[in-house]
Amino acid sequence: MIRKSADRDPPGDATQKHQKTPLKKKGGDGMEPLSTQNSDFPSLSQPEVSHTEANHTEANHTEQIGMALDDVRPRSGSDSSDCVQDKTTSMPLASKRIGLRITVAIAALIPLSLLIIAGNLNPAEKGLGTHQQLGLPPCSLRVLAGIRCPACGMTTSWSYFARGNWLASMNTNAGGFLLALLSIAMILIAAQIVRHGRLPSPRVQTWLTLAGVGVLVVTLLDWTIRLQS
Repeated sequence: MIRKSADRDPPGDATQKHQKTPLKKKGGDGMEPLSTQNSDFPSLSQPEVSHTEANHTEANHTEQIGMALDDVRPRSGSDSSDCVQDKTTSMPLASKRIGLRITVAIAALIPLSLLIIAGNLNPAEKGLGTHQQLGLPPCSLRVLAGIRCPACGMTTSWSYFARGNWLASMNTNAGGFLLALLSIAMILIAAQIVRHGRLPSPRVQTWLTLAGVGVLVVTLLDWTIRLQS
């Protein structure tokens, strides 16, 4: 009877019982079923690791959201005040550049106008007195002392220079010829200042100063030589 009841059990139930109660070796040939508690429940270390990873992921998301909010947030009062200060400081700079352009343009018109006027005059044959064609009086030093002044012949020299006769301009008054050249250079530099709105480099300013001193020295030397002749 025991054999018949064992034979009547289905094979599937025997397999399930074998899977649910695994056996472990004990001593020699005897087998002992494993503890179902140890086989059914996972270890306690796995939930702790997953919980830590979840905390790290949540912290990263929070940090990213904070950075995004910082980007969207409007600028603080200090940044806006800096922008306003930059605008207020840029306004005087712009006005200064406009004033510089106007001043330099007017200063450049003076030698340009003198060259144009001198070009429309007829150079005097004596080399003196060309300016009298404009209704100006003769040189006061010539009238009082009978000698020419250092500026005598300047207008005649510029008249020859504007007409392109540079050799006659130099022979009439060497200082006047050099001053006409310096005036052309100053007009070109003034055009650059008006265009860019800033003064030339210190090197250019130094060369202009030295050129002006050179013109004065040459004018005095030429005057001294003509007095002795």
